[in-house]
Amino acid sequence: MSRALALNQRQIRALCEGAKKAGYAPIVQIGNVLVRLVPEDRAIPPQDNERIDEERVIDL
Repeated sequence: MSRALALNQRQIRALCEGAKKAGYAPIVQIGNVLVRLVPEDRAIPPQDNERIDEERVIDL
């Protein structure tokens, strides 16, 4: 079981940059929340709010 570490911003940045140079995507857990950092070239681009398909009603 791992224990919580008190890391400052500089240490977190160093870990993330090191992971990036090594080709890894760091995963950070803060409480019950997991934050996965991925390289920008693999990130999902922001989506616009337009619907892909038009909504239609199908009566059965």
